[in-house]
Amino acid sequence: MLTSLLLKYPDATFQKHYPSELTPMKIWFTNETQDEFIGIKASDLTQEEIELLRCLFQELSGDQKRLNESPRSIEWFEFLFNKGPAPSHDGAEYRVIQFSMKEKTDIQLMKEAFNHLLPLLTVLVLLDEDKGLIVEEKSDFQLDEEQLRSISHVIESDFFVSVSFFIGQFQPVNRDFIRSYKYECEMHSFSEDTLRSNYIQSVVTVLPPFMLKHLPVEWKEHIFNKTKQVFSEDTELIHTVKAFLENQSNISQTAKKLFMHRNSVQYRIDKFIEKTTIDIKTFQGALLAYLAVLDYESDNLPKK
Repeated sequence: MLTSLLLKYPDATFQKHYPSELTPMKIWFTNETQDEFIGIKASDLTQEEIELLRCLFQELSGDQKRLNESPRSIEWFEFLFNKGPAPSHDGAEYRVIQFSMKEKTDIQLMKEAFNHLLPLLTVLVLLDEDKGLIVEEKSDFQLDEEQLRSISHVIESDFFVSVSFFIGQFQPVNRDFIRSYKYECEMHSFSEDTLRSNYIQSVVTVLPPFMLKHLPVEWKEHIFNKTKQVFSEDTELIHTVKAFLENQSNISQTAKKLFMHRNSVQYRIDKFIEKTTIDIKTFQGALLAYLAVLDYESDNLPKK
């Protein structure tokens, strides 16, 4: 009977052994003989559904301290998920770097590895066997993309798991911090489902495609109709325009990136401007063109 719940909750985890970890991110149920177990994301369940499932099946309970043992980790977990008091912060700003792994591994060894690799002013908060948070205090020596890339390479080589990161924004530690974190969770989820080409994302990189997704279809059809026609007529043009925009509108850098002569790049940029009347050499024109590129890619290029 538990397997039938997969029709209602296709993202649930079904297995025939007791789950190795129990966390608040996923609610687990078992049958009377306890030979089948199903874990459903808490975000996929309403309170009424939880109460109904409790009447039909046995709910498993767990202690979050098995994942988060340090006082600071527990403090931050309680603050973010259980309406606990704000952690001690001395007025400093903090940000949350979310991470997730495609494969599960030994959680204790993974925890030790992260604690060894992370700098001093960070707190590791584990949410499940394959996801967690790095809470970082703002300082002169904060984590950057290169450091996160190095951490990812070490984890991948030692544990054979792929790690992706989403870098949040620094915020004062108050109740608005939790609301901002929830917005960033939504953007992180969107990036995992849609932007699969880069394993280090941030608010800056995800916001343009995230906004584009929520733009009404009829608006997109009206705004990007001309650029779609131009790109369809010359499919190579989109690569030139995108590279030009991603290289700070620098002709020489774009030519080097595409292994083209700078005059060829200049010709293609002028051709795009002439056909679309969008001057991508200006900030406003570049912004519109970049959204047009993202819209065209989402509709026409194969997903990675």
